[in-house]
Amino acid sequence: RLRTVDLEAFRNLVDPKEEEFLHDNLSPGEFRAIQRERLRAAIEYIRCAAQNATILLHLGEAARANADPNIAAAGQQLVNSALRLRLYALHTVLKLYIGIALPGTPLAPLGIVERYQQLRGLVTQLSRLQYPGSGARISAAL
Repeated sequence: RLRTVDLEAFRNLVDPKEEEFLHDNLSPGEFRAIQRERLRAAIEYIRCAAQNATILLHLGEAARANADPNIAAAGQQLVNSALRLRLYALHTVLKLYIGIALPGTPLAPLGIVERYQQLRGLVTQLSRLQYPGSGARISAAL
């Protein structure tokens, strides 16, 4: 089942400026505790995005078999993007766990937001090709 991913909330959790603000305004102990919670929440967002990518990978695989070459090509693009997102998500989650274990480690995981937005765009494109008039519902669920 697709799960909605709030990209703005995720951006806030991994925003270096927000981290700097918290660092400057909290005691070291409070900052470490808050930062651990923020990173755990970010990991959960990434896991949701990766789970959605798995579902969309299957959608893309099915579309690749379509007789319409435009739908097949859009399906292939979706498969490629979903695979890349899943790999990048794994890499990013590992980095965030390192950030939890070693506070102060530079992270910069914002690239996952752009990759997820690209995946959403490809889903919209494929949906419009396959289901004109009702394709926006799938991408709205993301």
